[in-house]
Amino acid sequence: MITRFSTDERSTGGPSADPASMGERAEQAWREGDAVAAMAAADRVLATGHDPEARAAGVAAAAAAADGALRDAAERWRGVAATVDGTSAVWAAGRAALAAAVAGDVTAAAADLEKARANAPEPAPRGLAVLLDGVSALVDALRGHLDPAGRQLAGLAATTVPADPLASDRWDELAVTVVAAAGDDQAAQLVLGGVLGRPTSRHQLLGAWLRLRTGHLPEAREALTEAARMPVLRRNAVLGAAVTVGLARRSGNEHTLASTWQRVAAVVAGADVELFLLDAWGELAIGAQRVAPAECDRIVEAMHAAVRRAGSPWWAVATEHRWRLERAILAEDAAGAAAAGTELAALAGRHPAIAAFVAAASSWAAVLTGRVDTTAVAAAITALAAAGRRWEAAALCRAAAARTVDPAAARTLLGAGRALRAASAPGRSAGELSEREREVGALVIDGLTHKEIGARLYISPKTVEQHVARLRQKLAASNRAALVAALRAHLDAA
Repeated sequence: MITRFSTDERSTGGPSADPASMGERAEQAWREGDAVAAMAAADRVLATGHDPEARAAGVAAAAAAADGALRDAAERWRGVAATVDGTSAVWAAGRAALAAAVAGDVTAAAADLEKARANAPEPAPRGLAVLLDGVSALVDALRGHLDPAGRQLAGLAATTVPADPLASDRWDELAVTVVAAAGDDQAAQLVLGGVLGRPTSRHQLLGAWLRLRTGHLPEAREALTEAARMPVLRRNAVLGAAVTVGLARRSGNEHTLASTWQRVAAVVAGADVELFLLDAWGELAIGAQRVAPAECDRIVEAMHAAVRRAGSPWWAVATEHRWRLERAILAEDAAGAAAAGTELAALAGRHPAIAAFVAAASSWAAVLTGRVDTTAVAAAITALAAAGRRWEAAALCRAAAARTVDPAAARTLLGAGRALRAASAPGRSAGELSEREREVGALVIDGLTHKEIGARLYISPKTVEQHVARLRQKLAASNRAALVAALRAHLDAA
């Protein structure tokens, strides 16, 4: 997920360049997207102790945000604001407020915003006014007013003001995360689809994340592949890691999950939790639960600290308990699932998605103790599917079908699971492969056996074997290794 850049002395001005010139070149390189060249120049300026107009310090702050160190970025921008004067200081304070808000530090963000507004010129430059309005919307979102904040951010994204390359975020992408944090995946998809211009890597990763959340796994994998074609710095790589871990977890293959976690663990370690992407951090925590329990604990603690720092807004607390439920399910802890459901029930009136997880928690608690109430399970999976959480609904179907002693109930539950899989299928095919062949092929890539693929797709191992045989024939693959290579090339190119 991380793309390395190359640089040399010519791109940073050479060893004899003066600090002012080097600072300008560092900022220009950052604006042009050459992150490593920009940081090389900025570091050389900062090492001299002389940074005219704090340009190098600004690049260092922007780079800190791109590396996932959002609170450090905010502190660096405060340092810039204390160094420069006039409108430049207001811009720096606004950028500090933005980074703090994205990190969930509501007190610091509000203080930075107040300082910026107090010192802003009248009339303020249009770009500066948009920056401060956007931060104001984020502070409102942190305090629980997600829906109006999401609409305001989407509106700011449609203005004629170009994106600020030194700010930590773009308004369109923030609008998506805020709307998704409220639990409205459909609206978040609409906001993402309305983004104008060429998609950024973060845009692609947000698309992959939303598709993962709604159970559209082949499409999530495709969007992740598209994002990997672009330069991806560490902060975005953390979001990519959450999608990668989520796909591995949903494959049902413990070996795949373990190897995936080993690949992404270094990217995740030390990055600040983004509160509006708390759900992604929950996915990372549960991905680590079995393969790296100590790292799971650290992520859960970091999530909880971020929620407290934001003043424990209802939507973030609900997300915490939703992932507490998922961890209890993975651990087959019926009491833990019931406790998470109780906490979620207190927040159920806030959004339909929360109510869906309340019903799911009750059913899971019963199923984990061997008590399968088919009517209650059916109601829970209907609520989950209506909230866009089809994969979670299918998982409950599968567990209930495996534990019931009633063959008729098991058949009913398996049929419901198949219907959920069909509803989640992507709407386009990959060349000559059928939709089912694409699903089987994706799981072959993930290393699943025929039996494991059958369990995931609710078909028999014999049917899987037939699909694999047709895939080998269509892709001219003589063995499994050749088939995996051909599938990767074929599905990535689709």
